[in-house]
Amino acid sequence: MGVCPVSGLVKIMKNKLFILVLLMFSFAKAMVLFVPIQDPVYDYLERMATRGYIPEFMNDTRPLLRDDIAKQLLKMEKYVAELPRVDREMLRDYMSEYRHELTELRHPVISEGNDYRLGIASFGNFKEDLRHVFRDDLSEERRHIYTYEDGKTTVWVGSDFMARAESKGLHVRTVDKLGGQAFIQAGEHLAFYADAYFFHQIMNDQYPGTVKEYKGYWLNEHEFDRIATFDCSEAYANLSGNFGTLSIAHHPVSWGNAMNSVILSENAITFGSLRWMKQFRHFKYSFLHGSLMTPTFARMDDDGRYFIPKYLVAHRLEIHLSPRIHVNFSEMITYGGEDRIPELTYLVPLIFLWPSEHALGDRDNKMIALEAEVFPLNGLRLFGTVFLDELVFGQIFNDFWANKYALQGGFQISPRRIPADLVVEATAVHPWTYTHRFVYGNYTHHGRDLGFFAGPNSRQLAAKLNYDLSGKHKLILGYTHLQKGADSILVNDVMYPIGGDSNQNDYKRSYALDHATSWLMGDVMNTHSLRLEWLYRWRNHIHFLSGCEYRNVQNEAHMYYSFQINFTY
Repeated sequence: MGVCPVSGLVKIMKNKLFILVLLMFSFAKAMVLFVPIQDPVYDYLERMATRGYIPEFMNDTRPLLRDDIAKQLLKMEKYVAELPRVDREMLRDYMSEYRHELTELRHPVISEGNDYRLGIASFGNFKEDLRHVFRDDLSEERRHIYTYEDGKTTVWVGSDFMARAESKGLHVRTVDKLGGQAFIQAGEHLAFYADAYFFHQIMNDQYPGTVKEYKGYWLNEHEFDRIATFDCSEAYANLSGNFGTLSIAHHPVSWGNAMNSVILSENAITFGSLRWMKQFRHFKYSFLHGSLMTPTFARMDDDGRYFIPKYLVAHRLEIHLSPRIHVNFSEMITYGGEDRIPELTYLVPLIFLWPSEHALGDRDNKMIALEAEVFPLNGLRLFGTVFLDELVFGQIFNDFWANKYALQGGFQISPRRIPADLVVEATAVHPWTYTHRFVYGNYTHHGRDLGFFAGPNSRQLAAKLNYDLSGKHKLILGYTHLQKGADSILVNDVMYPIGGDSNQNDYKRSYALDHATSWLMGDVMNTHSLRLEWLYRWRNHIHFLSGCEYRNVQNEAHMYYSFQINFTY
């Protein structure tokens, strides 16, 4: 069948017009706000890096600054003609989202002669903005409750609402989230951010447990039947310049090149930290010193609950040896103790932690991680991680308890002609990894793992396919097979910890098993999961996410369903 010459000409003209619009973008005003670590722009740019378009992209230490993301989007303009239609649409949408960094234009809602606008909260603008909420396409910049831009200072204040119903078979529970955000860019070098969210969950005895958003926050189980609430807040202040970016933050952080990092993941509740990051042409250095919480308080007196002080210090170096070979090195220490204050030695950003820990009495839990990424072909990324908590080289090939380490490896396929990514990874974490003899030395925060979400004594095979059907429609198909060993084991009629929980004390182990500690110890729980999700970005402010999952735990299978609506303004 032939192609209509007129329709073909229109299509060509549209493509050329889109390319012309992109060429008009240039890097304009700095914005040193963080991009949330779950923002889909990271996956989009990782796809482009895997295809070989932006090999210099450093995506393994999140969050990045809006400036960093905008620069990578700008580099993609020269390749726009090579992209599939859907990827071009997504690039256009992202470019409009980063209008502040890429153009000299102010937000389109601000009229000539003004430098601010009060949106839907204003009686005069309520009707107009409500109409835009249900009309604005993804290519139009998102509106806010309050917008202020005078060329030097930018302020965005917005709201965020989410509601989800999820079921296990016919048993339903619900959760909703209501909160707000404030973004402030003061000049070129200083930025502030703050948010606050309140969650409300309707419990169901036939579908027990908390929702995925709950990560150890303070849970209020009300006197009202089957109602639980929790809340959270995140904030930071960033100062950026030629020296890099200095942050004081209570904001999520993630280190790793895999879907489920074994180094520093978002599995745990957010913690406060002091951070510094500096990027050079071929490498990037990151420093972090944070305050953690032990799983429980040590005692209670008239002054309230007393938690033993606990801290985390971490360094990270990302190096691009060549456009196709990247390596990362990380070192971490968890430390603390009764009335122990932050060590000044650990606050020196460039000091090596391993010998420093020895100089401070060899009493802290030190860990290192080595990562590599290789791009042998355009469209293929190979990645791997070795995480070392403790290792006895003379026992490296034996089932020795003190071989505390994790191995992870996988690949990503991102064909240039298809708007899709396939990521497959395998992870194995040896028993006793992340543990320590002191409660303030375990690699946890509020009792939850800072590294791999399943903790030690576990193995997982995971795969995920992301397919963007259009700029509005996305399918996500995921499969996992998780094997989780026991936390404790019976030895001579006595129950001993076996290193399946990162909060366990390794001094309380059974010494009879010191040379018989294999990868999976005790009764192993097998979980198979196959999940399909459909993301529908109906309007710029309103998204829908629906999903269904088949989950088999120890040969007991159930179907899970969910439907979620997100409203951001």
